[in-house]
Amino acid sequence: MINLEWLRTFGVIYECHNITEASKKLNMTQPGVSKHLLALEAHIGKKLFERTTRKLTATEYGSFLYNQINSPLEQLKKVEYYSSQRTKKTRHAISIGSTIDYFKKELIDKIYSFDMFITVQFGTEKELIEALEHDQIQLVTGIPKYNVYDHRFEPIGYNSFELVCSTDVTIPEQLIVNNKKLSQWLHKQTWFVYDNNQWEIKRFWEHYFNLKPKIVPRYVLPSYADIIDALKINTGFSIVPKTYCTKAIKDNLIKSPIVLDEIINRPLFYSSKHKNFNSKEVKYFINKLKDKGKTQPDATSN
Repeated sequence: MINLEWLRTFGVIYECHNITEASKKLNMTQPGVSKHLLALEAHIGKKLFERTTRKLTATEYGSFLYNQINSPLEQLKKVEYYSSQRTKKTRHAISIGSTIDYFKKELIDKIYSFDMFITVQFGTEKELIEALEHDQIQLVTGIPKYNVYDHRFEPIGYNSFELVCSTDVTIPEQLIVNNKKLSQWLHKQTWFVYDNNQWEIKRFWEHYFNLKPKIVPRYVLPSYADIIDALKINTGFSIVPKTYCTKAIKDNLIKSPIVLDEIINRPLFYSSKHKNFNSKEVKYFINKLKDKGKTQPDATSN
């Protein structure tokens, strides 16, 4: 799981172009800043900066990562600000886990005004489940139901999924009316997926073709936002939540090549442990989100 402090340190290094200046701004030692950067590079398997004697220059992936995390980090600064305002009353404190997609779409404009101390950890669904089981966080938000652990689930809403592709793709007309040939043709295309489980692709193939897919994805990316950004400039297909791709489709940056006769839905839940010493904080946090008008994501975000 990506440590939030690694991302925060990376963002300051990116802005300062220098370990020394970043350490001053972060009030950390230079070795501490370097340790955070090395840990982040090791975790994602990418080099983020080219190092010279005078400054650090972001690699192409480094610039891409900064653009992805800059907005969430700015919002988290607001969370810290509101949480640090001292009053006489006792504030609730909670550690929550979220995918970057869900945080940016459903939480970013809500939780910074909560009168709580909030720590947010980003990760994949699998990483978040493990973090919850090992008491590293008390609540996971916006995750499908799972059965690897006996956790408590409270429904939030659902995600509706849509087949999307790059704008340079054209499906031959004769294939649209021939499901067998369309399935064969789609199998040969370049696919971008969120994880190797391929839940979205399996559901699409079962619903649309009544078959099990045999797709070997070319690219497995850490978020749906990354997939949509990739399809804007690369040729390929994916199946992503409709709420995340509506704007890109409207702006003609990607497109939906097939109109489905039925929407593919996936329920989302809050997840917590049954035996939880922070159950009061978990309930308070969930109720605050409900007070913010939290309803089904696709019913409000499209």
